[in-house]
Amino acid sequence: MADRKTLHITFTAGPYGNETPISLFRLVDAALGKGYNVNVLGYEDGVLLSSKAQVQHDDPIWKTMPEHHTDAGKAHNTTAEFVARLLDKGKGEPKLNWYV
Repeated sequence: MADRKTLHITFTAGPYGNETPISLFRLVDAALGKGYNVNVLGYEDGVLLSSKAQVQHDDPIWKTMPEHHTDAGKAHNTTAEFVARLLDKGKGEPKLNWYV
């Protein structure tokens, strides 16, 4: 596809404040799936999405009440892991560039 379109996104939200990063990941994944090249610029707190210093963690509030949470005792993925998966998907064509 010689005339591949490119989606440019500037992202400023941090990794754990709300569900905005998940929406970004879904948008990038969908755009790659439809053949768009994607450029993501992490700015301000958005640079932390790809930080490899993040550590998988459990949600401690549910440790004593596993009946209320199906993921009790399981480590949560970090946003850096999601970014790495998307970068792997965007290695070839269509291409994903992630800038911080």
